[in-house]
Amino acid sequence: MIKIDKKTNKKFFLIGKIITFFLVIYLFSKFINKNDFFIILEKIKFTDLIPIFLLFLLQPFLITLRWYVLIKNFSKISLLNFFKNIVEGFSFSLAFSSSLALEAAKFFKIKKELGNKKSIILIILDKFLALYFKLIFILLSFTFYLNLYEDFKIDYYLMVILIIFSLILIFLNLPFFTIFILKKINSKLNLKVFKKIFSVIKEKIYQLILANLVVQLANCSLYFLIFIALNESIDLINLFILVPVIELLSQFQFLVFGMKELSTVFMFSFFSIKTELALVAAIIYTLFDYLTILILYLILSLIRKK
Repeated sequence: MIKIDKKTNKKFFLIGKIITFFLVIYLFSKFINKNDFFIILEKIKFTDLIPIFLLFLLQPFLITLRWYVLIKNFSKISLLNFFKNIVEGFSFSLAFSSSLALEAAKFFKIKKELGNKKSIILIILDKFLALYFKLIFILLSFTFYLNLYEDFKIDYYLMVILIIFSLILIFLNLPFFTIFILKKINSKLNLKVFKKIFSVIKEKIYQLILANLVVQLANCSLYFLIFIALNESIDLINLFILVPVIELLSQFQFLVFGMKELSTVFMFSFFSIKTELALVAAIIYTLFDYLTILILYLILSLIRKK
């Protein structure tokens, strides 16, 4: 059996990133009309970017609030300290092009107080809930889209309703399914921690739904404002479908350089948005993402020194 050490894995990973970098550059140079691209950039007004920047500044706080709703019954750490931790985590995520850096920052923040086991469970649940509500959000938006823009097809509606019903059923019975699977894996496993966490989630379910919904709406609003700045009108229902899918695809940014930009261009093409326009929108999103996290990180670092 061939063994691959960590150094070899890192080399393959780095080579893969370099290859995808040049591949993305090639694809954009091949399929992007440079004149149209620069014309779109020239038409952007600085004043139109201010609301986008302000909403970007709010986004890390909303994500912190979502995490705080889940964690506050287990930890005595303040909301402000969690906010600092989330901003630091985001800065590492942007540097390493991976959301795992954010999860690692959250883990190291709470592990001393809660222990490894409980910390890992809470972080996994946070990721699960974020993914779960994204899927629900997409499916509900798709149902509205079918109702508004497509001819009535009972098969589509039944399929979507069946999937939504199945997801709700799984969610309502999540403690049962989790404990059942864990018992099958290891019958001697102590499940007290799981039962306690699930009991808290049950009490906070409406707050968790609201927190996840607000985060999703804020991210969709960012794209809406970006397209307004680009003098392009786009239906909110379309954004409600596309943005969560782009977020999901962007999770593979650590493997494929420019995954967010590629997924943005690809997904918006389904709704007849020009490739150049979608690319500019993706670049604006990425630049503001980096800029706001950098500014927040510097501000919090200066406050800490004082």
